[in-house]
Amino acid sequence: MPSDNSQSQKNQDLNSPNTSTASDDLQVAGTSANNQSVLNPNTSANSDSTTSHTVQAISDQPPNEASKQPEEQIPLVTAPHAPKKYGGNKVIATIFGVVLLIAGVTAGVLLVQRQQELREQAASGQECSQSQSCVLLENPGNNSSYTAPKRISHIFITNQDSFRFDPPGSNNGCYDVKIEGDNLEWDKIATGSDCKDISNIQVWLTDQEISPTPTLTPTPTIPEEATPTPTLPPNATPTPTTPDISAKCSDVKAYDNLWNPLDLADLASLEPGDIVRFAVSGSASSGSFDKARFTINGSLKPEVTTKKPGTQEFYYQYTLPDGVSSFTIKGEIHHSNLGWL
Repeated sequence: MPSDNSQSQKNQDLNSPNTSTASDDLQVAGTSANNQSVLNPNTSANSDSTTSHTVQAISDQPPNEASKQPEEQIPLVTAPHAPKKYGGNKVIATIFGVVLLIAGVTAGVLLVQRQQELREQAASGQECSQSQSCVLLENPGNNSSYTAPKRISHIFITNQDSFRFDPPGSNNGCYDVKIEGDNLEWDKIATGSDCKDISNIQVWLTDQEISPTPTLTPTPTIPEEATPTPTLPPNATPTPTTPDISAKCSDVKAYDNLWNPLDLADLASLEPGDIVRFAVSGSASSGSFDKARFTINGSLKPEVTTKKPGTQEFYYQYTLPDGVSSFTIKGEIHHSNLGWL
């Protein structure tokens, strides 16, 4: 009967090699359906429908196809990404080089800034104004002179830049500077972008005081005295008149120990311990000079008979003592007939 054939066909299908697979699928589907029925009791009819569809789908596949399918799925093995290795020494050397480069650039920038600050500070005269050994001349003009309270060590002329000048001065193409003792003279001799107007002059001083210029007192010339004519008695024989003698003393001269003449400026620069030779000479119509003497700062020195070689000048060698800032000199010369002149 048709119903029996259908039932036999179903039993044959269930006994086929795919029966276990279908049973598994059916069991899974049934389990799924049972799980679904637990969640929703009204889905029992749908569960039977799902089971029949699953069995039908599996039975349509070729024999053993369903059992072979899982074996053909080769799992994909993914290896972790291996990072590329770089040379460790090269990386360290590169980093070290970059650090040195940055440090060098930073040091260079700081050095340039420091030099700029020093130039600006020197040009402003700030250091000079804060020192007791410096005199700051602000807006001194381009041509003038200045007398310092002490001997000048060196100066700076500023016109945004600073130019140093040491004694006795020099000419740098823009400024002609003369420094002598405590005296300073300057003159701007050129124009242009490199020779700007002077904004200030910084006069740096030494600790040495300037010795006052000694005053040389010339020995006054003794006027000739008129010899009265004697009155002769009557009929007396006149006695022959002795001719008059005229004589005078020259000005005092000063030499160093090598017989180099010294002027007033040289005498002003003398220091304790320096040797000076004071000399004097005379002239007379007759007779001779045999010695001389000198009075220095009110003190009469011993008589001298020594002369400067090759001359008739009597001299006295004097060593400048400590604590003497000025002195006066008086020279006298002795005539064989007239005495001290």
